[in-house]
Amino acid sequence: MSSIAVLHVDDEPDFLDVATEILEQQSSKLNVITAASATEALDCLATTRVDCLISDYRMPGKDGIELLKTVREEYPDLPFILFTGEGSEAVASDAIAAGATDYLRKGHGMERYELLANRVENAVEQYRTNQRAAELERVRDLVSSIDQALIRASSLSEIKTRVCEIISDSEPYLFAWIGEQEPDTDRIEPQAWAGVEDEYLDTIVVTADDSPTGRGPAGTAVRERRIATSQNIQDDPAFEVWREEALDRGYRSTAAVPLEYNSTLYGLLCVYSSRSFAFSEDEQELLDELGDSISHAMHSLKIRDELRAERTFIDQALDSLADIFYVLDSEGNVQRCNEQFERLAGYADEEISEFDALSLFPEEEREGVSEAIEEALTTGHSTIEAEFLTGAGKRIPHEFTGDRLTDQDGNLIGLVGTGRNISERTKRERELQDQKEQLEQFAATVSHDLRNPLNVIRGRLDLVQETHSSDHLAVIETATERMERIVEDLLWLAREQREIGSLEPVAIEVAAEAAWKLVSDPADEAELHCDCEADTQPLIKADTDQFRHLLENLFRNTIDHAGLDVTVVVGGIFDDTNGFYIEDDGPGIPVEDREKVFEAGYSTSESGTGLGLNIVKRVADAHGWDIRVTESSMGGTRFEITGLEIIE
Repeated sequence: MSSIAVLHVDDEPDFLDVATEILEQQSSKLNVITAASATEALDCLATTRVDCLISDYRMPGKDGIELLKTVREEYPDLPFILFTGEGSEAVASDAIAAGATDYLRKGHGMERYELLANRVENAVEQYRTNQRAAELERVRDLVSSIDQALIRASSLSEIKTRVCEIISDSEPYLFAWIGEQEPDTDRIEPQAWAGVEDEYLDTIVVTADDSPTGRGPAGTAVRERRIATSQNIQDDPAFEVWREEALDRGYRSTAAVPLEYNSTLYGLLCVYSSRSFAFSEDEQELLDELGDSISHAMHSLKIRDELRAERTFIDQALDSLADIFYVLDSEGNVQRCNEQFERLAGYADEEISEFDALSLFPEEEREGVSEAIEEALTTGHSTIEAEFLTGAGKRIPHEFTGDRLTDQDGNLIGLVGTGRNISERTKRERELQDQKEQLEQFAATVSHDLRNPLNVIRGRLDLVQETHSSDHLAVIETATERMERIVEDLLWLAREQREIGSLEPVAIEVAAEAAWKLVSDPADEAELHCDCEADTQPLIKADTDQFRHLLENLFRNTIDHAGLDVTVVVGGIFDDTNGFYIEDDGPGIPVEDREKVFEAGYSTSESGTGLGLNIVKRVADAHGWDIRVTESSMGGTRFEITGLEIIE
C-alpha cells in the first residue's frame, strides 16, 4: 500500500504531538497531519488529500459526532475513526449511526496506537479498493455513454457538444469544454462547453505557450501531448492566473486531455471536478482512453466530411461538363452518370441506374457500341462514333471513349468514359469536304481551261519567234512563263494543301542539285554550291515530292530577286536544331520585311507570283519544321530550315 495521509483532529496539542509520533513509528505508511478543531479539519480537507480522518469526541465548537456528520455530507466514504477518551455505548452507537468507520477508545500503552494504526490501514485499504472500483465503474459508464454518442454523432460540432454535456452531467464533474489551438496566436479557443460555466470561459485566457497562461493543464497537454492535471486548484501555483474564477464556481481540480490521432491534434478536452484530487491514476488512464475514442471519432468524421466535399466537388465538376460522363459495370449497365447524360437520355438518375447502355442507341448502332464496350473492357480503351438516342427520339452524333475500370486489386469492375457531341464537327467535316471537292473542281478547271490556252500561246509564240525578232515578243514570253508558274502554284495550293505523304530518307545535297536543274537555265551565270560532301552528309526524313517543291520555290525566288548571275550555297546545320540553309549573294531582304515574305501575294519582283515562299512555309509547317530569314555570310539572303529528323 502506498503512503496514507491521516488527518488527526484533537483539541489537545500535546496529545496530538505524541499521538502523531507514535502512529508514524507504528507504521511507515502513515503520514499524519493535525488539526486542533473541527473547523480547522474541514479547511484542511478542502485543500489537502486525506485518506483517513481520526477525531476526538469532546472538542470545542463542533464535537466529533458533529464533525463526522459534516464530513459525510461532502465525503460519504472517507474513513473516519472516532478515537476518544470519553467512551460510552451511547457515543459509540451515535458514531456508528452517523457513519463512522470505526470507534476506538484512547488508552495507555503502545498497543492502543498499534491497534489504531492497524485499523487505519485496514480502513484505508478497504476505502481505496471500494473507491477505485466505484470510480472505475463510474468512468466506464461515462466512457460507454460517450462512445454511444460518438457513434450517433453526425458532425464534429455534435461530437464536441455531446461529449461536454455527458461529462458535465456525471459526478463529480461540474464543467467540461473542448477547444482548439489557434496556430497564429497560440491561444486555445473554446469550441463547445457544458455544465457550471457562468461565463467562466469569457473571463479567462488559455494559451499553449510557456507564458503564465500556458503553464496550466491545458497548455501542458497541448505542448507535451499528454494528459495533465491540477489536482488541487487551491494550492497549485501553475493555476494561479485562473484560481479565483475557478474556485468561485466550485472547481477544485481539473484535467486536460489532448485529442490526438496519428500525430494530428484535433483539440483539447478540459474537465473540472468539484473535488480536490479527483483524478487518480486509474481515472487518468480511462480519460486518456476516452480522449483516444473522441479523437478517432473526430478524425473519422473529418475524413468523411472531406470525402463528402470531394464527392460533391467531383459531382459538380462532372455536372458542369457539356460532355456526357458515364460509368458502366462489366455487364454494360449504367452505374453513374452526370446531368448532361440524364438530360439527353430523358431519365432521372434513379431511373438510369442499372440501365442497359445499348438501349440508348439506335438499333443499327448497337452492335458497334457493344463491340466498343467489349474492346475497352478487354484492351483497356476504345473510341467510337455513334448516334445517341435522346429521350425525345432525336439522334445526336457523339464520339464516345471508354477506359477499363478496376479496383485496388486490379479486378475488373467496369469502364468509365465520356461522350462528346460532334454535331458541329460533323457539320464542319462535311463543309470541308465540300470545299475540298470545290477546290478539286477548281484545279481541274484551271488545268484544262487555263493550261490549254497557255499551251496554244506558247506554241504560237515559238512560231512567231522563228521568223520575227522583237522586244515585245520577249515581254510576251516572260508574261507567259509567269502565268504558267501562277497556274502551277495555284494547282499545288488547291490539290496538295498541307497534306504530307509517307516520309522517306532524302539527301539534302542530292535533292538540291535536282531542284536546281529544274529552275535554272544553263545559259545563265547562276551557280549552286554545296558545303558538304555527298558521302558524309546525313539523310533527313521528308515527303520527297513536297520537299522538292520547297527547294524549287526557294531557288526560283532567289533567281527572281537576286538575278541570273546569283551564287547560291546550300549547307547543313548539324547542332541541337538540325537543319539546313540556302543563302545567296544577292541584295538581301530588309529586316522589317523578313516576316512578310511568307505571306501569300507578297513579292517585290515583277516576275514573281507572290505564292512561292508561302508554299515553302506551308511545306515546312506541314513537316513540323521551323523556317526563318536572316542575312547571309555573303551579304544576301539566308533561309534556315530547322527541326528536321536526321537519319544517322
